[in-house]
Amino acid sequence: MKITRILTALALLAGALAASLVAVRAEQNQVWTGSLVDASCYLTDDSQSGNEHMGMKECGKACLKMGRPAGIVTSDKKFFVLVAPSPDIAEYVGQPIRVTGKLRNGSILVDKLEVKKPTGWVAVKLSAMM
Repeated sequence: MKITRILTALALLAGALAASLVAVRAEQNQVWTGSLVDASCYLTDDSQSGNEHMGMKECGKACLKMGRPAGIVTSDKKFFVLVAPSPDIAEYVGQPIRVTGKLRNGSILVDKLEVKKPTGWVAVKLSAMM
């Protein structure tokens, strides 16, 4: 009887420890690599992943400059909305980016955004977010 209680207590403790490790993992920064997209156009038509949409040159850039949401499409075609100041990253629509941040409810809270240049990854200056 006493051993059963001890084993039950140990099992509950192990479960609580596992749950806390999952919670800590969710709070850690993660890194995603993909292409920067105008989320509005991409969600309407997922072929709209560049800067030119429906014959309009620099459409994606214009939309992000107006404050429309940005997104990232990964190489395995996963899409995430980026919680970051869109005007700051507008000029990089259609280009390869690397994002560091936290995943929350299907969106990425961006801590760092880098764009791929011939010399390597270059950090983009983001305005302070409230």
